[in-house]
Amino acid sequence: MFHDNQDKVKALHSKMLLCDVINEQQAQKELKGRKQNLEKEIDLQWEELEKQKMQEYDERLREKLEKEYHKKMKNTQNIAEQLEEFKLSYIKKMKEEQLEGELIKRQVEEELEREKQREVERMKRVAKTREEFKKANEDLLKIQAQIALKE
Repeated sequence: MFHDNQDKVKALHSKMLLCDVINEQQAQKELKGRKQNLEKEIDLQWEELEKQKMQEYDERLREKLEKEYHKKMKNTQNIAEQLEEFKLSYIKKMKEEQLEGELIKRQVEEELEREKQREVERMKRVAKTREEFKKANEDLLKIQAQIALKE
C-alpha cells in the first residue's frame, strides 16, 4: 500500500488504466467494424437469397404461363379444327340435301309429266269413245230410219 500512494505508482496505474481503456476502445471499434462487416455480409447474403427466390418464383410463374398458353393454343387449334370439320360436314350435308331436293323436284316433275300424259291419253280415249258412241248412235239412228222407211 505504501507503494500505491506514491505518485509514480499512481501515474503508472493511471497510464496502465489509460492503456487498458485505449485497448478496450480499440477492441470495441474492431468488434464494431467486424460486426458491421458481418451485418453487411448477412444483408448481402439475404438479398442474394431473396433475389434467388424471386428468380425461382419468376421461373415457375413463366413455366406455368407457358403451359397455360400452350394449352390454350392447343384448345384453340382443336376448336378451329372442329369448326372446320363442322363447316365441311354442314356444307356437304347442305349439298346432299340440295341434290336430294333437286332429285325429288325432278322426280315430281317427271311424275307430273307422266300424269299429264296419262290424262291426255285418257281424254283422247274419252273423246274417241264419245266419237264412237256418237257414230254408233248415228248408225243406230240410220238403221232405225231405214227400218222405219221399210215399214
